[in-house]
Amino acid sequence: MGGEIDNPIYSRKCCRFSRFSSKGNFFPPACLRIRWGCSAQNLRIFPMQKQQTVAVGKSVVLTCQADASDPALVSQPQWRDPKGQIINEAASGTRPEIYTEPMPAKQLQLLYISSITPAMAGNYTCEATFTNMPLSASVILDTFVAITWTNANENQYATKGKDFKVMCEVTAEPAPSVDWFKEGTPILTGDRYVIDVNGLLIKSIEESDDGTYTCRAVVIQTGELAERNIKLEVYTAPEMEERETRVVIKEGESASITCKARGKPPPTYSWIKASTRENLGTASRFSVNEIKGLLTFDRVEAGDYGKYICSAVNQAGHNETEIEVEVLVPPKIFELYNTTAAEKTEGRLECKASGRPAPRISFRKLSSSERLLNGPNDDGRIIIETSNRQTGDQMQSSAVITITSLNRTDDGLYECVAENEGGEARKNGHLTVQFKPTFDHMTNVPIWSWNSQPVNISCIAESIPNATIKWKFHDVDLIESPQVRIYGSGPISYVTVTPTDRSLYGVYKCLATNTLGEAEHINQLREAFPPGTVTQAKQETITATSVSFNIVGPPEEMGPPILAYTTQYKENGNYDWNLAMNRTWSANSPYIVENLRPMFSYDFRFAAVNRVGVGSWGAPITVIMPRRSPPEQPKWREAVSSESLIHGKFADRYELQWKVPAHNGEPIDMYEISYCPVMKVSGEWRISGESDCLTEELKSYEAINYEVRGLQPDTRYRMHVRAHNILGYSLPAQLYVQTALGVERSGFAPPQLLSSGAIVGIALAGVLICLLIVDLLLFCFRRQGVIATICGKRVKTHKDDETKLGSTKPRAPPSPAPLPPPVKLVPTPTDEKEPLKETGDDAIKRNSSVEFDGRRVYATSGGPIIGKNSAV
Repeated sequence: MGGEIDNPIYSRKCCRFSRFSSKGNFFPPACLRIRWGCSAQNLRIFPMQKQQTVAVGKSVVLTCQADASDPALVSQPQWRDPKGQIINEAASGTRPEIYTEPMPAKQLQLLYISSITPAMAGNYTCEATFTNMPLSASVILDTFVAITWTNANENQYATKGKDFKVMCEVTAEPAPSVDWFKEGTPILTGDRYVIDVNGLLIKSIEESDDGTYTCRAVVIQTGELAERNIKLEVYTAPEMEERETRVVIKEGESASITCKARGKPPPTYSWIKASTRENLGTASRFSVNEIKGLLTFDRVEAGDYGKYICSAVNQAGHNETEIEVEVLVPPKIFELYNTTAAEKTEGRLECKASGRPAPRISFRKLSSSERLLNGPNDDGRIIIETSNRQTGDQMQSSAVITITSLNRTDDGLYECVAENEGGEARKNGHLTVQFKPTFDHMTNVPIWSWNSQPVNISCIAESIPNATIKWKFHDVDLIESPQVRIYGSGPISYVTVTPTDRSLYGVYKCLATNTLGEAEHINQLREAFPPGTVTQAKQETITATSVSFNIVGPPEEMGPPILAYTTQYKENGNYDWNLAMNRTWSANSPYIVENLRPMFSYDFRFAAVNRVGVGSWGAPITVIMPRRSPPEQPKWREAVSSESLIHGKFADRYELQWKVPAHNGEPIDMYEISYCPVMKVSGEWRISGESDCLTEELKSYEAINYEVRGLQPDTRYRMHVRAHNILGYSLPAQLYVQTALGVERSGFAPPQLLSSGAIVGIALAGVLICLLIVDLLLFCFRRQGVIATICGKRVKTHKDDETKLGSTKPRAPPSPAPLPPPVKLVPTPTDEKEPLKETGDDAIKRNSSVEFDGRRVYATSGGPIIGKNSAV
């Protein structure tokens, strides 16, 4: 057999080997030469490399296959490990590190190594038999360690300003070489970079060092190459942003404060109160937003003031800032008591208020708008002193107002005003100044009575405390009787006297007393009589139909004030005063008699009237009325000079207004209005041109105004108004007017056709005019009708006049004199009796009013004369 093996030609032909050892001691694997013919039986191992290198940790599969002409003659192959031990098949449901798996149908035996280790390296042999002839094949497994990243996280984080090593630990066998790149640029060891065996050391990290670094490992022996991209993120510690170090919030409201810090990654925030070290994230009434750094106060309290610490934290570090929180507490006035002090002594009011910051307190008297200043006021008579101190969470302020030498004007309400940045509070305190009784407010006018009429004598004492009142009559204590009744004992008291006997007239003295002193007031009860004779009555202004008088009344020592004057007048040829007409005027009014007949003589006599009645008639005077004539000159309603220039409000119109003049015996039937453009030359008004003058007539005897239209803008006009009656024109009332600039239209509507309503109105006006004409005829011929009633033309009988002018019928008792309202009065017990009720008429009856020469004159045609404004 040895010679056959050494024959290379035969071997190439039968076994298809490319080489044979010339010494015959080398046999190719899986090839066994068989005696029978040229065919050879062998085993093949796949992969077919004789020596294979596998990385540690990798899985390996080796397949052993019989190569024979008749595979059925080959036994099932089996594997032996480098120690010669048979490698068994895996038990059902298990996967050992090394096991075999047969495939009989294909005469295959598979060797599985799940994770190879260096200890598993060596020679693995596959064996089988062919017709009892042994067959075998083997393979050598070598191992090596591949590049492995053991500490090279793909995301790493550094802190700005510190040294940091980008970790990249790599293992391999044989040992690898490592180099570094940043963003594709090689990194070499230098001032800032140090390449170490387990990473890249970067000194004093900056934000610019942020980026992607590549760690590259190379094993020269195996040609293995691996790269690891590591993203380095540079973190920066929180840095607080600048902000206000002091925050002001208000008590009772919701408020928020915030702090912000720059850092990477964004920091989270927490808040604590410096004084208590309390974490406000878990405290009641507080909430903390850890992401935004927002601290929210719910219902701020006074005790929330102080320092708060905001802390910002991230992976790079932490930082904190301190914020001063000031809580504004609006002022509250908690003490201000009313005080009482006697006149000419010292009075004090103290006002206390709390708040934060300390309230500023000031005073003012409620009756004055000016505040009192801290320190001396009123030449040092009023002094205000203030102070403040800490009380708990708030400040307390106090202010004292001290008034020396008190007088009654110091009495009243004083307003305390407490202010701070949170708001203000106000409260009133009363300073009561006690003083002895006084009657300064009461007058000393006499109290009048007549015909045994009861009167009230009043006594009202001003004082604090209230005074007690006693009465004296002729310096003797007043004793009640059926004619004398006393009501009230202070501070208000009335005495009702019914003077049925003249001895009850005299001095009634009122004495008021309190703890500070006493005072007295004298009341004179006097018997009243009708007025004396009128001292003087003379005519002043006379027209054809009217006359006005100047009346000087009699002295008033004997009775109450004069309330009115009355006159009787008749034609001179009539000697019976009982048939005379009368007029009555209130005192100090124009004394005018109208509707007299021109060119007639009249006798007038006058008497004064007071509350007692009508005085005696004075000596009659005779007045001769002038003849009928044109009306008196009209007078303007506004008191303007006839030469003055008035500037009108409108450019195209002006309204004239005048008073109805006396008609002088014949009724006014129209007014003539004329106006001419004028200019002033050498200080005198001159008409521009007579042809430019316009005249208009107003057919009315009661007209008192007229609007002149169609005027030129910025033009001066002379305007005349004349009254006319059957006897001619009056003197003109003159006025100079300058119209306004520009053209301003009056806004009058254009003429329109009469509506049905207007036609009805015109018809009603015609009926009224007819009725007026009939009434005027009745007045002229019969002295009857509405006009006669108004003008009082009905003839009075002597009995009527005497009854109305001199009635002695008892009237209601007089009322007490009006007094100022009492001051500082406190109710005191009084008797159940009531003072005299005030009754009677308080005004002179007026039956008509007439406008004469621009004045309104009130007159009455008879009736009882009763004065007003009684002094009783």
